[in-house]
Amino acid sequence: MGPIGHFAVGLAAKPVAPKVPIFVLLVATVILDVLAIAFAFAGIEGVKTGIPWSHGLFMSVMWSVVAALLAARIYRDFRAGAVVGLLVLSHWVLDFVSHPIPFSSFSWHSWQWSFGHPLPPDLPLLFGGSPKVGLGLYNSISAVEATALELGMFLLGAAVYVRYIVRERKTA
Repeated sequence: MGPIGHFAVGLAAKPVAPKVPIFVLLVATVILDVLAIAFAFAGIEGVKTGIPWSHGLFMSVMWSVVAALLAARIYRDFRAGAVVGLLVLSHWVLDFVSHPIPFSSFSWHSWQWSFGHPLPPDLPLLFGGSPKVGLGLYNSISAVEATALELGMFLLGAAVYVRYIVRERKTA
């Protein structure tokens, strides 16, 4: 799933975590990708090693727990911590449904994936060498359909967020 789909979940979570700024909720949804980029620059993850430290199920759960504890401490609110932790974990869940994403085979001319065959799962359960999982939604839909799906999710999340903001302003 791309960032737009992940952000949708963060927007929709605002009514449940009113103490947490929207920026924090949005960052929580993409923090695994931020970690993946940082780990790639550090040489910890990459094409040869895969993405076990940022996107493995075990480490995603660990990052979620760390985020939950940190947010609960910062905002002095258990619910805020739980929501932030679940948003971090939501990244893995959405990636599990959509991965693998055939970005390397994308054509700007046709707006299609052109990989010719389904790509194998790429999300490790534990660390390098462990079984990899992924339902592969993006193996079975076009890039246009994937874009429409993510934009639809984003619009739905934005609608929930806007409704919350309007309701809060009316009561203030």
